[in-house]
Amino acid sequence: MGTAYIGIILLLRVVQNFYTKKVSTVYPTTTGGRAKYLTLSMSISAVLALGLYLIMDRGKVDLTMIMISLTSGLCLAGGTLCSALAMQSGTMVLCSIFSTAGLIIPSVCGIFFFHEPMSIFQWLGVAIFIGCTLLLANSSREIYTGFSLKTVLLLLGNFFTNGTVMLCQKLLTFLNPDSSVSLFSFLSFAIPALLCGLVCLFSRRRGQLEPLNTQLRLPILLLAVAVFLINQLATLATNEVSSVVLFAFINGGNTLIAAVIAALCYKERLTVKSITGIVLGLISLLMIKAL
Repeated sequence: MGTAYIGIILLLRVVQNFYTKKVSTVYPTTTGGRAKYLTLSMSISAVLALGLYLIMDRGKVDLTMIMISLTSGLCLAGGTLCSALAMQSGTMVLCSIFSTAGLIIPSVCGIFFFHEPMSIFQWLGVAIFIGCTLLLANSSREIYTGFSLKTVLLLLGNFFTNGTVMLCQKLLTFLNPDSSVSLFSFLSFAIPALLCGLVCLFSRRRGQLEPLNTQLRLPILLLAVAVFLINQLATLATNEVSSVVLFAFINGGNTLIAAVIAALCYKERLTVKSITGIVLGLISLLMIKAL
């Protein structure tokens, strides 16, 4: 079952990467505009999760689940924002690499809290992975003149938020295996949707809420569906696969998907350094995945 979850997630990553890059080209420039985009996308995902819960899912709800959901929701919103902004001055592949690197967080926590030890081979994979991110960062500076300290901070933000979302998914099934995954997804998306909605309301009162670009409507819908399903399936898979294997596989495959989409669909130039970094990244992730 875990293999099936991973396969479906990788297919959904194709949709996510394609439309995330597309959205970044027309992403709102004001705080209110960005909040409106996040409100819509998170609300759609929340409605889908609530519908699934009401139709077929009845699990436990307690304070622990709510706190984990709150953390997951805030990180989902922050990670989406960091990724979209970082793509404006960094390559699609670089953003994907930093997002993927977040798997280090649940993998390391798995050693101390989830009884999931890592081998020396896997630690070596982590070290190689860090090296390939530096190589890709150097390549990105050569391609994009706008690469700056701000871009680095956004990429680091993407790393920490994505890693924390993965950790929350594992924590939920580890601490409370009888929890409703659908309700967890609903709260994870509904909380940031509410917070972003408040920002929209404040911006509107100040006359700073710009209209949503019509080009974003379909991408927002498809991204929301993809992100909801990825979050749902990844959480379910934490019961079937260890943290280091699950997150290395679904995120490592995402890096390859991002590279192919960037080159074929968005004509993003691949240099020798970027290709080397991608190859090393994939090799390192396979090492991390090794038992």
